[in-house]
Amino acid sequence: MIKKFIKSVSYAWAGIKEAWRGQSFRIMLVLALLAIGLGFGLHISLLEWVLLILSVGFVLALEIINTAWELSLDYLRPEINPLAGKIKDLSAGAVLVASITALIIGLIIFLPKILEFL
Repeated sequence: MIKKFIKSVSYAWAGIKEAWRGQSFRIMLVLALLAIGLGFGLHISLLEWVLLILSVGFVLALEIINTAWELSLDYLRPEINPLAGKIKDLSAGAVLVASITALIIGLIIFLPKILEFL
């Protein structure tokens, strides 16, 4: 049972490494690390940490799902297909909505603290 779990984790880690190959995931991860660093620098509250980590995790997870959808569609429909394009657009739209939501949460958390310093 433990071997099966370890194998599952290794497959999941391989998926994260695959996502790393994509520029969008790397950019989002860098932005997430900057937000986390800002959280440490501005001494955000426990609730703010929870919201920040949930936002970061949600955006990164959706980006991985988006990448999986795109790869799946490229495999299943290598030729240009309008429906496949719509599916990719919808998936990318979900990442955009999550990213905008995370940005708004970040502004709610960080903007008042930054304005205190000004």
